[in-house]
Amino acid sequence: MEKRKSILVRTYLLYAFMCLLGFVIIARVVIIQYVQGNKWKHEEANLTTTFRTIEAMRGNIYASDGNLLATSLPFYDIAMDVNTDYLTSDIFNANVDSLSICFANLFGDKSANEYYKSLKSAREGGERYVLLHKSASYDDLQKVKHFPLYRLGKYKGGLIITQNNKRELPFRDLAERTVGYARETVKPVGIEGAYDEYLRGDSGRVLMEKIAGGVWVPINNDDEVQPQNGEDVISTINVNYQDVAESSLREQLLKHHADHGCVVLMEVKTGRILAIANLSRKDTGYNYVESYNFALGEAAEPGSTFKLSSMIVAMEDGYVNNSDSVNLENGSVAYFDRVIHDAEHDETGWVSVQRAFEMSSNVGISKVIYKYYANQPRKFVDGLCRLGLNAPLRLSLPGEGIPSMPNPSDNKTWSGVSLPSLAIGYGVTVTPLQTLTVYNAVANGGVMVKPQFVDALMKDGKVMKKFTPQVINPAICSSTTIRKLKKLLEGVVLRGTAKNLNNTVYQIAGKTGTAHIAVKGQYNKTNYQASFVGYFPADNPQYSCIVIVNSPSTDGYYGNVTAGPIFKEIADKVYASTITIDPAVNAGRIAKHNDPVVKSGDSKDTYNVLQNLNIPFISNVKSGWIATEIQDSTVHVQSYNLQKELAQGIMPDLHGMNAQDAVYLLENYHIHVMIKGNGAVTEQSLPAGTKFSRGQRVTLVLS
Repeated sequence: MEKRKSILVRTYLLYAFMCLLGFVIIARVVIIQYVQGNKWKHEEANLTTTFRTIEAMRGNIYASDGNLLATSLPFYDIAMDVNTDYLTSDIFNANVDSLSICFANLFGDKSANEYYKSLKSAREGGERYVLLHKSASYDDLQKVKHFPLYRLGKYKGGLIITQNNKRELPFRDLAERTVGYARETVKPVGIEGAYDEYLRGDSGRVLMEKIAGGVWVPINNDDEVQPQNGEDVISTINVNYQDVAESSLREQLLKHHADHGCVVLMEVKTGRILAIANLSRKDTGYNYVESYNFALGEAAEPGSTFKLSSMIVAMEDGYVNNSDSVNLENGSVAYFDRVIHDAEHDETGWVSVQRAFEMSSNVGISKVIYKYYANQPRKFVDGLCRLGLNAPLRLSLPGEGIPSMPNPSDNKTWSGVSLPSLAIGYGVTVTPLQTLTVYNAVANGGVMVKPQFVDALMKDGKVMKKFTPQVINPAICSSTTIRKLKKLLEGVVLRGTAKNLNNTVYQIAGKTGTAHIAVKGQYNKTNYQASFVGYFPADNPQYSCIVIVNSPSTDGYYGNVTAGPIFKEIADKVYASTITIDPAVNAGRIAKHNDPVVKSGDSKDTYNVLQNLNIPFISNVKSGWIATEIQDSTVHVQSYNLQKELAQGIMPDLHGMNAQDAVYLLENYHIHVMIKGNGAVTEQSLPAGTKFSRGQRVTLVLS
């Protein structure tokens, strides 16, 4: 009896426990379903659907002539939902073979059978996402949209497209550091970094669903917030000048086995930077790359190019004239425990200040400054500060170097040798762009303008913002002082240390510099920085330029030998390509030839030359490629329809065309061109009317 009673008690307890457990479960279900229902539905939605960011198309960066310096190219991941509700088995099976063949023929990365097996397996396994190809081009995507199944439309065909944008530099490393980049967790560099807020645009949103395999796919387009593409930046860079600046700099760096160097070409009136090249040695094999913007960021002791600033202060204070005399003391002078030497000793006695500057005499310039400012060094330093040499230019691009100016009130750093050292460019650090800005101000009649890298912001062909020249200082000194300074700089090229740059076509004005480089506070007698900075044409300054070559180790280290030739090559290129820079053109004195030679080519360039040189011509052709014929000293222009033949795979007649246009045309159709000679095309290895193939080599003979 007791045993039966014990069993019943345990049974009732178990029954009560089960009832209680059931009640708890039912209560929990009710709470989840009705009390917390909205919360858990929201959590579920977040696990399976979410809004994803759609990257906006980044704006382009253009050169001043319209050439692309940086652009974003779209690439597409092509996938397929092989189990979309609209895709029946009959339709899928009837088209999967031909679809596989189309993919294999277009991309060639897998066989048709491999594509077929992948699609069939995914279909049978109930998968909703099959990645078929990554990083397809836009042209390939358009072809894919016409493949079997995909012709049915996005939903019926199951086509899934994901766009990714990749930044490309069409000119590769040309002005690479100035173009720069903008990346997360990395300091911004160049135009990309400085104008990132304009270039990046506004991202959009799309509702995505997580399907089997953890893959996110777009649900539909109805919930999308369309991205707003970024604005385009029109830079001041001239591609042709940039190219000659980089190639000339690289050639001299290789020749002298230098460590690094930089070049900046500036427009005098506006401060627009037309070219800026920065190259440094990558390895012992003398491979030079753009890894740092030295022109913008490297603040160093300038050496003799600083002597112009010293003369600006002394002349403006009324102490010095070009004709004043100074004793060069046999090429050396002592200031307390330091002896300052001249590099050259052609003249060692009394000379004019003009001659001392032309010879870049450390003795002469330091004595002039020491004579008038030894008892008032603060006045001299204040004069340099008025030129802005103690503070950054606050340029639009990031990474500007911080200059330093010695303080006469600081007894720890200022001594009796500080003033004469400062006079010749030691004990002070400035960036190349700061030095150029001072020289440019002299060329500009005393008006100091800020270096400018960007002309405008554009969107959809419309100018959103125009950047105008910014005047830093309307007058760094009087017009009288400017005339004296220009005479000093012209004399350097006519009779002084840069006379190797003198020529009969146009005059250059400027200053050489050869500075010892301090390493950890110690000057190495074998380590130099060679430089030349100036402007041209001297009688009507249009362009200023600075060249710096750091640590040349072979074949000379003086500024006129290493930096000067780079300046000259750039100046020659600019002068030759700028018609209006020639005084004879401006005055309308170009000689008229009985039979002007005019090559066939691009109409815009041809008309520009004809109009500027006042050569008579007759034409009804407004644009495109043209052929020319001379009749009675008049150029007769006819339409030259070359592209129609090229599009048909037929070689056109290139006789009479210039090399630039001929190469441009042929290489656009993937023909490799070899050029022999100069002038206009007189022979072509593949005769006109002959069929050509992609990658074929053609030789053009010019005379």
